[in-house]
Amino acid sequence: MSETKLFEDFEKSSAIDWKNQIIKELKDKPFENLISKTPEGISIQPFYHKDTAEHSEINIQNPVQKINEALPPRHWANQAKVIVESEKEANQAALEALNGGAEGIIFVIDKADINLEILLNDIQPEYCMISFESSEPFYTLISKYLNFLSAHDIDSHKISGFYHCDIIECRDAGIIGINDHDFENIAELIRHADDYPDFKPLCISSNLFHNSGANITHESGLLLSKAVEFFDKLTDLKLELNQILKSTVFSLAVGSHFFFEIAKLKALKFNLLKIAKAYNSKVHSDDLFIHCNTSIRTKSALDFNVNLLRNTNEAMAAVLGGCNSLWVQPHDEAAGKPASKTFKRIALNVSNILKEESHLNKVVDPTKGSYYIENIIHEISTSAWKIFLEFEDDGSYNHHYENGNVHQIIDTDAGKAEQNLWARKDLMIGANTYQLIGEKISAYLDTEESGKSLEAKRLTATIEHMRYRVEKLVEEKGEKARPMAQIILLGTDPVSKAKSDFAYSFLGIAGIGISSEEFTDTLDEKINLDENAAITVLCYAETPENLEKYISKHEGILLIAGQEPNEAELQKAGLYGCINRKVDTKRFLDRLLEDLGIELI
Repeated sequence: MSETKLFEDFEKSSAIDWKNQIIKELKDKPFENLISKTPEGISIQPFYHKDTAEHSEINIQNPVQKINEALPPRHWANQAKVIVESEKEANQAALEALNGGAEGIIFVIDKADINLEILLNDIQPEYCMISFESSEPFYTLISKYLNFLSAHDIDSHKISGFYHCDIIECRDAGIIGINDHDFENIAELIRHADDYPDFKPLCISSNLFHNSGANITHESGLLLSKAVEFFDKLTDLKLELNQILKSTVFSLAVGSHFFFEIAKLKALKFNLLKIAKAYNSKVHSDDLFIHCNTSIRTKSALDFNVNLLRNTNEAMAAVLGGCNSLWVQPHDEAAGKPASKTFKRIALNVSNILKEESHLNKVVDPTKGSYYIENIIHEISTSAWKIFLEFEDDGSYNHHYENGNVHQIIDTDAGKAEQNLWARKDLMIGANTYQLIGEKISAYLDTEESGKSLEAKRLTATIEHMRYRVEKLVEEKGEKARPMAQIILLGTDPVSKAKSDFAYSFLGIAGIGISSEEFTDTLDEKINLDENAAITVLCYAETPENLEKYISKHEGILLIAGQEPNEAELQKAGLYGCINRKVDTKRFLDRLLEDLGIELI
């Protein structure tokens, strides 16, 4: 093997050297212009260097598979969900999923009276992860399951799985009320499961925070506060924190902000270990079990097949972040459609491809040594810890939920994210850019929130609502009823083309189609206008001298892509308005559709 040192002839560069070189290249522009801010208020530097890397210890290593040395070192359970309406049908669906590559089954139940003999027929719980999920607690079923395992003489140390029912989350969603008796039931279940070290009967979830619109730091801080609510209640019932943590599944939804979602999972582990230390409890990072779901918030009913790409991105972030278990929601179901058999299979294969083709199971933790990720972990963990301490100083999580603080925090985050989406600061293919005009979309169903309860909702819901106004009209009266726009470009320069592209996406939000693009050198009556287009959009680099005159003679709705300093005067001459990034997109398009005779739904 060659001992040649490939880099010995290259001079080493310090962080200061890099920064000085950047400043030199920027010339008169300040270095600070390259620093960006995230919605969480975290500063993103233009570069990261080992000279300034101070947080390597915060990047806790992902769990290592130690059961079989012949297997890859990084393992996570590829989960399939099966809704239990009929035990026999659910059993067949579970067997099919296991034969199709699933390593675990999550049975979704709505009652405690389940025939486990039928449900688990031919399924070997010692060789796959068996879990249960419900939107209200059914503790007797989980006890029944543990008794079932004991009655069949199955080795308790070979059993893995969890019960996915966070009673505080159920309360926050307005499904149930909770009291001390619920925590007593959980404590009893934890004691019952003592002989099953890899079965987790307690669930602490941040899914509802995430899917209701909380940003990453608020989601993380709220999860810590809620976790301590559980810990305090259960330690008061004579359980040790060490026992509680080893009996807990932490369930998180993973969104589309790739590196930040990786860091979110790692920051959670770091902060949980800090909490354990405060309780004088000796807990190892491998004792923490994290189950991840792909996000509902980041999906869209518009051009819904793009959700497959979003799912893959989120699944990869979950794996690199150190999850122990992963469920990828079928991308049609995430868009509000009934999950089809084909898309269930595709969702199941996302994890398989990450293992078998991307080989993410061959390396325990590719994020180790990434200065960027380590910095983000530090920022998220610090911010989340600050939020957690503020909550604790002013009462428990339950106190802040009851007085509306939790709802207010999440509503504020969700509102900012929605504003950024409408302003196209954040892009979602199919919704506010590269729209698939003419696609059939499901009826938009808006649900009223009940009091202080939280509601999972897609970020694109309000855009879907607007699009459905147009698509409903088209469905009733045919494609000819779709409002169309014609784009007039005064020249073929890059600025005019960029404004044309902007107009496509801006109008596409409302489902308005583009009938044609017309190129011309002069703005006059000779321009060939499309009779089928109710809207005309002018795109140009330099304002034509006869613009006001042309506007006054134009019939129909006329828009200008870009900004005009004298827009108010041009509107008096007949201009409908200018479209640009500073426009209130939702209000503008609502008014435009109303003026086109398309009613609100």
